Amino acid sequence: MRHIYFFTLLIITVLFSFYIGTVTGDTYPPGTLLTLTTGEPAEHNDSSAVDFEKEPVEEAEDKPEPDLRTVNLITTGNIMAAETQIRQAKTGVYQYDFTPSFEFIAPYLQSADLVVGDLEVAQAGPDIVSAGWGVSGYTGFPEFNSPQELSEALYDAGINVFTLGNNHALDRGLEGLMVTLDHIRSLGAKTIGAHKSWEERNSPLIINANGIKIALLAYTYGTNGIPVPEGHEYCVNLVPDFADITPVLEDIQAARENGADLVAVFPHWGAEHSHEPQPQRLRQVAAELAVAGADLIIGGHPKWIQPIEWFFNETEDGAERATLAIYSQGSFLTHQYEGDGHNSIYSEFSLLLDLELTKNYDTGETWISDVDYEVSWTHRGWQHRVLLLSDIFAASPQEYNLSESRVDRFKNIHETSIAVVESYGHPGDMERVMSISDRLFDKAYDN
Repeated sequence: MRHIYFFTLLIITVLFSFYIGTVTGDTYPPGTLLTLTTGEPAEHNDSSAVDFEKEPVEEAEDKPEPDLRTVNLITTGNIMAAETQIRQAKTGVYQYDFTPSFEFIAPYLQSADLVVGDLEVAQAGPDIVSAGWGVSGYTGFPEFNSPQELSEALYDAGINVFTLGNNHALDRGLEGLMVTLDHIRSLGAKTIGAHKSWEERNSPLIINANGIKIALLAYTYGTNGIPVPEGHEYCVNLVPDFADITPVLEDIQAARENGADLVAVFPHWGAEHSHEPQPQRLRQVAAELAVAGADLIIGGHPKWIQPIEWFFNETEDGAERATLAIYSQGSFLTHQYEGDGHNSIYSEFSLLLDLELTKNYDTGETWISDVDYEVSWTHRGWQHRVLLLSDIFAASPQEYNLSESRVDRFKNIHETSIAVVESYGHPGDMERVMSISDRLFDKAYDN
């Protein structure tokens, strides 16, 4: 009887389970039955099931990436064209082609967002008479006026901002300066340091590059004795010998008030043919510009490469701010050479500054995030082609129409040039600059 009882109970249990499975749609035998009969843990396929033995885990919210913008800025040394260069570029009656001079340097320049070149020649056409010597046509020293094809070739090579605030701004007088401004602007390029009206003079150029607003200001120590026409003082930013820099300080303030994230000042100053800023008080001038809010001070005129110097000041919130100053970048395009009366080969070389600027678009903080540079050389014997020494060193000398002995000499010049650039403590200060940059990057990602 006991066997019949248990057998009957088993049949009833199975039939009942089959009935439940039919009603609920579960497979047979149901999991709960298997668990009960085998003692193995139950498997829960129901995605809505909750494990009551564990605390629910909340998924961490992903932080949004900071909105960081960068701009690459390259600046060049002096750009000049002697009569020899003009003759070499001539292809016909009043027809010129300067593009060979920039065929090797163009890819480097075109890699940047902004390229500023110091143009020390008028682009006034052949008919306007010079202000001092009374000459016309296309001329070199002492009053420079080059075919307009020069600025066209420079623009095509990548230079999109020209500073005309230099001692040759009035080589073709006020009329020639106005023609020069019109022509360069017709290319699509910007101009600084020279203006067509008081309104322009009092409105600092601020370029919005990838969301970073960069003010560009340029000034010259003089105009080679050519007087600025009375009533037209707006035409050139003249700051005689940088003795009284009040106009520069006021322009820096105006640029900040007009929303500039960074301010770059391009002073045309100092004595020629020296590896040191002369007079030395220009270093104090640079320090004052840095305190006033300049982030970049890019000097020109001395024809030779001069040092980089850093200045550190506090921001309004007590953080540290770095200002880069270079007193001269040398000669980017030139006909000066060793043996032409200057008795030095250093007039043939230029330092090209390659700067990375970064802005945290969420906070508005903007800073110098990287600094690099290249030394370039004007190959006078090969239609004044501008070449990077690093490219020359990486290739065979024959590729650039050079001898091995000349390349070896360039290696010594390169070492000397870098030693000059770093003589005011640039390598050590650069570590400090990068620590500022790292702090601002970390702050951007921590917010």
